[in-house]
Amino acid sequence: MRTRTALLTVLLTTSFPPPAALQAQSNPVLTWQGEIRPRVESREPVAGGWAHLTSMRTRIGLRVQMEGGLGLFIQPQDVRIWGEETNVRDRAADAIDFHQAYLEVGDIPGIRGMIRAGRQEVAIGESRLMGAPDWGQAGQTFDGVRWLRPMGERRLELTYLQVRENWAPAHDSDEAFFAASYSIPMRAGGTAEAFAIHDRDTEPDATRQTSLGGIWKKETDAYAFRVQGIYQTGERASQEVEAYLLAVSGGLKALDGRGSATLWYDRLSGDDDPTDNVVRVFSTLYGARNRYYGRADFFLDIPIQTGGLGLQDAAFKLAYSPSPLFSMNLDLHAFRTAAAGELSSNRLGEEADAWVRYIFRRYLTIQAGYSLTRAGPAMEELGLLEGTGHFGYLMTSLKF
Repeated sequence: MRTRTALLTVLLTTSFPPPAALQAQSNPVLTWQGEIRPRVESREPVAGGWAHLTSMRTRIGLRVQMEGGLGLFIQPQDVRIWGEETNVRDRAADAIDFHQAYLEVGDIPGIRGMIRAGRQEVAIGESRLMGAPDWGQAGQTFDGVRWLRPMGERRLELTYLQVRENWAPAHDSDEAFFAASYSIPMRAGGTAEAFAIHDRDTEPDATRQTSLGGIWKKETDAYAFRVQGIYQTGERASQEVEAYLLAVSGGLKALDGRGSATLWYDRLSGDDDPTDNVVRVFSTLYGARNRYYGRADFFLDIPIQTGGLGLQDAAFKLAYSPSPLFSMNLDLHAFRTAAAGELSSNRLGEEADAWVRYIFRRYLTIQAGYSLTRAGPAMEELGLLEGTGHFGYLMTSLKF
């Protein structure tokens, strides 16, 4: 029996040899990465006083690169608030999850490019609608499949993401995104990107919404300009959608590129008449709101937090980096609603955000910031803030 099995193995091996690439494949290349990021935060007013907490993010990642364009990346993370466990002997590990876990197949015959499937970070259109913001300790990732196709200086991406699945115990409806983006250098200088994102769900009040957008930006040693526009159409909660975003910015660089001053204006359309069955308020979906609408996080959910009236953000931003290890930033925001609605004023308020960043050692970064927000009539009437708000933090990140 053993002789017969050995003979059969020899015949199969000689008649059907493994592919040449598999025969020549060496051991996979493994690369490790990790981060521990504790952050102390203080905010006022919260329930009439100050609130203090310490949160921490712990991540470890393993990238495996194999021949033939194959690879995988797994990144577990633990995100918790210090002292949240029921007791000091809690070993449930219920805060541990996979931040990312995906496989990659590159060098695909015929279509080329690379396919990435699994849980992954996704950023489209400078993260206005779909992004991978790093401020939140848990971050933001999606389950899906992407085709990434670099073409010299051009780049094409096709994306499918499953946000909710009705077969899963936690959901009773589906939500998915289909997206495409294409970036190209311009003859007059700068780069341009066009993208489309289609959002659909199967809730009783269905959404079939498409966001069409474009970006043009140009940067030199002396200045930086950016123009971005997005138009939303289709159906949201079974109502017709006509909404838009317009964003422009222009900055001058100084001090041999170590400093800059930037004027910034964002307008997210609002809805003056919510009873006419046409939704005119822009939705930021899963974008990186902390990056754009103030670091105190009063406008994380638009349209909800502005009462469906949209948002205007006129900002003046200063940045200075006296050395590669140290940088300082100051952002001054004036927030207004885009539509008046029934508010007595469209003035939401003003906010000043200041922060510094210092690379203490090669792998250790220290960052501290403070935000001061002064509420206007609209902010008070919407129940977001009364009077003056304070937010401060101290964060360290040990990352390799």
